[in-house]
Amino acid sequence: MTCPVCRAEIPTGSAFCPACGNPSPTVITNERAAPSPAPTAVPTAERLARALGAKYQVKRLVGRGGFAEVYELWDQDLDRRLACKVLHPEIAWTPGMLTRFRQEAKALARLQHPAILPIHFTGDGEGLVYYVMPFVEGESLADALRRRGSFSPDEALRIAEPILQALSHAHAQGLVHRDIKPDNVMLEAKTGRALLVDFGIAKLLDPTTGTKGAMTATGFTVGTVQYMSPEQALGQPNLDGRSDLYAFGAMLFQMVTGAPPYDGNSSAEIVGKHLTDPIPVASDVNARIPRWLSDTIVKCLAKQPDWRFQTADDVLATLARGRAAGSPKLVGAATVERQVRSSGEVRSRSRRLGWWVAGGLAVAAAGLLLARRAGFLGTGVAFVHNALVEPVEILARGTPIDTVRPEGTARLALRGARRADLRWRLIRPGSPPIGELLQGPLPEFRPLRGRQVARIVAELEGQSYFAPLVTNTSATAITIEVNPGTRAAARCNCVVPKGGVRTHVGYYRLYRNSVVAAYNNAHPYVGPHADREGFAARVAPSSGAVVITF
Repeated sequence: MTCPVCRAEIPTGSAFCPACGNPSPTVITNERAAPSPAPTAVPTAERLARALGAKYQVKRLVGRGGFAEVYELWDQDLDRRLACKVLHPEIAWTPGMLTRFRQEAKALARLQHPAILPIHFTGDGEGLVYYVMPFVEGESLADALRRRGSFSPDEALRIAEPILQALSHAHAQGLVHRDIKPDNVMLEAKTGRALLVDFGIAKLLDPTTGTKGAMTATGFTVGTVQYMSPEQALGQPNLDGRSDLYAFGAMLFQMVTGAPPYDGNSSAEIVGKHLTDPIPVASDVNARIPRWLSDTIVKCLAKQPDWRFQTADDVLATLARGRAAGSPKLVGAATVERQVRSSGEVRSRSRRLGWWVAGGLAVAAAGLLLARRAGFLGTGVAFVHNALVEPVEILARGTPIDTVRPEGTARLALRGARRADLRWRLIRPGSPPIGELLQGPLPEFRPLRGRQVARIVAELEGQSYFAPLVTNTSATAITIEVNPGTRAAARCNCVVPKGGVRTHVGYYRLYRNSVVAAYNNAHPYVGPHADREGFAARVAPSSGAVVITF
């Protein structure tokens, strides 16, 4: 990687040029920004196959995570599928770290619980460190949340209770997970059962355990900031099971509302909210969440460990009492009518008439309540549709209240704010973010299928914007420059890898003579380059998207 300003070489993984201080170009993938991979002569799959030996066949790459790649294996002796997590090769493993890794893995092998995915064995070789576990046919809870948004309280509890039972088993043996999050919960396709994975792996990656500092020597943060307990964020040593219960509470909050309890534009901002912001109440976000469940989540999210539930069994007992106390279902109009009609035999005609009048009023009141909650009546809710190809953040009086996915519609509970107080802000791709920052007041609310909906499109204050989705079919990685033909020309300071398909590089102002240029990344902004122009007529009017191929 070379600096686009001074042409000096930038070390792999560096955020800034060591010569001039310019931010390092962001390498963009189809899903998220990632540092440029270290050049490797032999692919990881081949190195893993040599490390495992002839007994195991490496079938395919299943996915990538924050600290590992997952490969599917075939155990040729026992005819079974396995999964192998290969920790990122750039981790600087020392002999002492490897010894400790093996010792911790032995401790984890003691965990025998149906909701904990066990580790079969660990190994190292060919410059790789890995561990092997059963292969689960299904999806992660994170994938399920991205697909469906949220779960009903009953569905969420069917997933949450086995996880709590697994934590109770592990905590009784003195083992703390340290990274409870939706990505570490697998939902088996055939049975639907929830499985907790990667138990203790965050600790295995942390050679500084027992010392101050939450950042490991490998460069990975122990834990995930959206679910990290305050004491873990502060780097306190000797975390106990109550830290896992905090993360569990954050995960359960997301399961029933569709979003984590705290979010922000940076890790530091999110950690600050965990430390100082009031605890959000799930039932205020979604009125269908029973209050007892919302109160349970609030206690899990207490700032001080002593204020939380002290054990996972305490949480399980509270959930059981809440379920036994009554049904969490709302009373709808049809239910009200049935209750009125079956309330008893009415002897006199006048009394029957009185009951029917009361029933009609109850039905009408329930219908009005449901209509208001659905956004057909009143001003307590607002619907926002995001027509853009990037997510947008909704703010009320400067405070973020929700995120609307691309081509998605969100129902916002205003909670005292007015529709006029709402603004939107584009969440730009890349790290650091690339493209122009778009933000402004919500557009005018217009009727759509009986609802009042504000529709966010690729136009702001009369200026149209476009989002080039870059497909790179060239033989090398390319750097992109967007020139709308005005002073707004912008280099995205990004790299689209070879083979990238419809890669997002942000939004830019659109004019008839707008041009997108691609340069060979080895010689950025000098020498031969390719221009794409004349695409203004092909830009989608609502989303601003246009596919540009190099």
